[in-house]
Amino acid sequence: MFKNSIGLKAIAAVLLFTFVGIGALYLISNETVQIDTLRQQGGISTVADLSNGKTHYQLEGPESGDLVFLIHGGREPAWTWDEVVPRLHEAGYRTLRYDMFGRGYSDRPQDGLYDQAFFERQALELLEALDITQPIHIVGYSFGAAIAARVTNARASTVQSLSLLAPRYIRFPVPSIVRVPILGDVLMRYYVKPNALSEVRQFFTDETLAKKYAARVGTPMGVVGNDHAFSQFVLSDALSGTRSIYEQLGSLHLPVLLVSGSEDQSITPAHINGVMSHIPQARQIYLANADHGLVWTHGRQVATEIIHHLEKTKFGSKFPPQE
Repeated sequence: MFKNSIGLKAIAAVLLFTFVGIGALYLISNETVQIDTLRQQGGISTVADLSNGKTHYQLEGPESGDLVFLIHGGREPAWTWDEVVPRLHEAGYRTLRYDMFGRGYSDRPQDGLYDQAFFERQALELLEALDITQPIHIVGYSFGAAIAARVTNARASTVQSLSLLAPRYIRFPVPSIVRVPILGDVLMRYYVKPNALSEVRQFFTDETLAKKYAARVGTPMGVVGNDHAFSQFVLSDALSGTRSIYEQLGSLHLPVLLVSGSEDQSITPAHINGVMSHIPQARQIYLANADHGLVWTHGRQVATEIIHHLEKTKFGSKFPPQE
């Protein structure tokens, strides 16, 4: 009886300290910097006021060139395209890239989920704010591929072509424990997010790329709203299956390019085959020895394939369905 009592007290003490520890971690925050302050300090002036907040964008390249709208993935902002954009400019194309809400120098809205509709609206409103009504080419990477497809579906009459880089098709399972109040927030902040960013750093095994990008992963840090934006992204439908998106896209019969990496452990052939089942007219390219970081590690090849696709579209070529 006495031993059992000691055992129960020990368990109770462990549970108490566990809950206290979790509570303490939940209350601790290193977010002290306002994004407005960072924009001012960094001289960020190209910002569009949209319905959900301010969006940082970069409109660059030959003013007479066809416009390529670039939509990055779920983890890193507009610098995702640093290996691709210069080559598009050299080929005569103008580019528009931006930071999704919750990333880079764009705002971190505190209301609502960071779901697919939220990011689609941001992209569409940015085009409207910049008065871009002419036909454009759209390129999306990873999570951004789904947003690119949604934007294409929404304004198909003004989209000349679509390029999908490592597009997801199958739902990414989110453990139910991260939905538990307080505990889920702690897990997101100290485990899920650090691991997600660590995966990005692992793309930069090349010394030159590591020096150029590794320290930029997850920046800017300490911004008020960073953790909220990440957790609301994970808890939304952002990582859901994309079948309905590509079913609608398939009915448009637009020129589509699909590029993926042969060594991508995240976007496996099952994802690619799923997307291709709805858009059999797409031109499909597998990059040898490329993983999910192909926009950086194989930036030249990715840009070359995109340019080839845009040139084909410009001259009115149609890609026949692949066997």
